[in-house]
Amino acid sequence: MDTKTKNIIRMVGILFIGMLLGWLVFGGSDAPKSEQEHTNIESTETIWTCSMHPQIQMKEPGHCPICGMELIPLESSDSAMDPNAIQMTEDAMKLANIQTMIVGGNNAANKKLALNGKIQIDERKLYTQSTHIPGRIEKLYINFTGEKVSRGQTLAMVYSPELVTAQEELLQAYHIKETQPELFEAAKKKLNN
Repeated sequence: MDTKTKNIIRMVGILFIGMLLGWLVFGGSDAPKSEQEHTNIESTETIWTCSMHPQIQMKEPGHCPICGMELIPLESSDSAMDPNAIQMTEDAMKLANIQTMIVGGNNAANKKLALNGKIQIDERKLYTQSTHIPGRIEKLYINFTGEKVSRGQTLAMVYSPELVTAQEELLQAYHIKETQPELFEAAKKKLNN
C-alpha cells in the first residue's frame, strides 16, 4: 500500500472512533426528557421605573438612584416596542404641546421654522490683496487663513495691463539694444520697478 491510501484509512478510522465515543458520551444517556427540557414561564413581575429617568428599571419599588424620586410601575402596552422609543399619554402630549399630523394626501405640511443664528462670511471665498500695480487677480491658489504655504509657491495669478505694456516695451527694446542700449536699460528698469 502507498502512503496516500494509508493516510485515508487512518483518517476514516479516527473519524469512526470519534463518532463512537461521541455517541457513548452524549447519545447514550437515558435520562428522562423532563429534566433536560427548560420551560419558559412568563413572569408577570412589575417593572418599576423613574418618571424622570426612564432608563432606570428595577424589579422592586424604591427610589431612583439618580434623582431620588419614588419609582412608579412601568406601563407596557406593547412588549415588542423599541426600548429607546418614547411613549406619552394624551395628557402628557397636551402638556408638552406636541402636535402631530398625517403627511401625504391633501394635507400640506406648511410650517415655518424660525431659528436664531449668526451669519459669517466664508473666508475661503473672500479674497483681499493690495498690489503695487493696477490689475486684477485671475486665479487664487490659497483659499483660507492658516493654509500652509512654502517659499517660492505661487499664491495668485495677476493680470495687469501696465505689466503687459512694460513687457512689450522691453521686448521691442531688446531687438534694438545694439543701436540704442540706453532705451533697453530704461525698459528693463521700468519692468523691474
